[in-house]
Amino acid sequence: MQKAEKTALIYATDLLARQDYSETRLRQKLALRKYSESEIDEAVEKLKKYNYLNDETACAYQFELMYQSNKYSVQQICAKLFKFGFETQLIEKCKPKDYEEHDERVAILMLCSKFKTLPENKKLWQFLSTKGFDYSTISAAVDEFKNNFAKD
Repeated sequence: MQKAEKTALIYATDLLARQDYSETRLRQKLALRKYSESEIDEAVEKLKKYNYLNDETACAYQFELMYQSNKYSVQQICAKLFKFGFETQLIEKCKPKDYEEHDERVAILMLCSKFKTLPENKKLWQFLSTKGFDYSTISAAVDEFKNNFAKD
C-alpha cells in the first residue's frame, strides 16, 4: 500500500508544529517540496486566517529568545532574523531602545568565555567585531574586560 502524499497545508502545519517560520521561509520550504504556487497560497492564507502563521508574533518571539540568551549582539540577531525571512521593519520594531547596555554585557560575557588570559588588544577587537558589535561597545567591553576580568 502506497502512502498518500501530504497536502501543502498538512506539511506546513507539521513544520509550524515544530518551530515558527516566517511566511517567506515557509513558502520556500513548500516550494522545495514541489507544491504548486496556488496550493502554497491557499495553505498560507488558511494558516494566516487561523493565526498559525503570523510574521509579527514569530519575529518578536525569535528576537526575544535570542536576546535573552545573551549569546548574540543585536546586530547578529537582526541578521539571523533577516536570514529567516522576516522583513527589516518587523525586525527593527523588536529592537529595544536600550540595547547598547545589552550588547556591552554580552560582549564582556563572550570575552570572558573565550579568553582565560589577556591577549593583545587586536585579538579582542577582532573577536568582537566578527560578532557584530559596534566600535563603542567593543571599546567599552575591552576596557572592562582588561580592568576587571582578565588574568595577565
